[in-house]
Amino acid sequence: MNYRLVHDEHFAAVPAEAYLRLWAENGSPAFYHPGFLAAAEQFPLLPIVGAHYLSAWQGDRLCAFLVAWQQVQPDPFGTLAQSTGIVFAPPEGGLLGHIAHCYDTRILLLPGAHAAAVALLEQLAAIARAARLPGCGLLNLPDDAALNVARAAGYKTSFMHHRFAIDLRGFSAFDDYVARLPRDGRHEMRRQLRRFAASAGTIRVLPGKEADLSGAVALAQRTSAKNGTPDYYPRGVFEKFLTACGELISVVQVEYQGKLVSAIICLNEPGCLHLWAGGADYSHSAWSPYSIMVAAGVQHALRQGLSRVEVGRTNPRIKARLGCQPLSLYSALWQQEEA
Repeated sequence: MNYRLVHDEHFAAVPAEAYLRLWAENGSPAFYHPGFLAAAEQFPLLPIVGAHYLSAWQGDRLCAFLVAWQQVQPDPFGTLAQSTGIVFAPPEGGLLGHIAHCYDTRILLLPGAHAAAVALLEQLAAIARAARLPGCGLLNLPDDAALNVARAAGYKTSFMHHRFAIDLRGFSAFDDYVARLPRDGRHEMRRQLRRFAASAGTIRVLPGKEADLSGAVALAQRTSAKNGTPDYYPRGVFEKFLTACGELISVVQVEYQGKLVSAIICLNEPGCLHLWAGGADYSHSAWSPYSIMVAAGVQHALRQGLSRVEVGRTNPRIKARLGCQPLSLYSALWQQEEA
């Protein structure tokens, strides 16, 4: 089947109605929300040189879509280098998608359009080759179908790390979730909830435009810096990025004595709440602001009738105690052959 391939360098050039239709047919994933993609281009969270939006068409029907950026520092956690031995170093970097802040990379496509996805990955390699870049690819791929497409296009796939999620199916109330936690997690969660209740702390879940976004950003930045990635949520940029995301964003705020002590910036997806970017101040009391923040996110998801809470990467021991299950993420890379 023949497809018309289009290469745009600005997301605004992609026909909006056709993109929204394809995005919805793929479950409206949060990291491909139009606001998120536009924000990633306008307010990049890590250094990028340019953006590339590749689409495959039949007539006016968008059949497949992928996005990649020429990223100068695409591997802030070092997991790509550790798993593959490949370093996309400055100044060229690599032509890679999605940004590191995404743990659910996709090739959006219609059923039966795998040939279109292969064609887009071949086109991505051709762009990297023409630009004399070291290579290109997709990071944090969770989907076997996408990995098979990548292999068919000549890309090498490798395990990177895990992301973690809580499956809420079968839980009708928050107490059901707590009761199903591992023993140590169950006891710890109940202890933290008792301490929090006794402290007269408060929890609010607010749309991004109504939340203390500046406070949430500051907590996320301090926590990221403490964990060794001080530039992951760049000052002066991250709040603008979130504002540009619009309705995609909500914030779980935990407050004590009038002070914001923990907050998690959430991405809203049909059926799923992404607890995406958070931080906590542990200096205020004897209870854990992190545990209460996650508990508040789960309670909110249950009230909304959602079936899944995503909790990101890293900290596997703590997340196992919170009832999270791991999901493997992979890279799919094409490298320029050396002359």
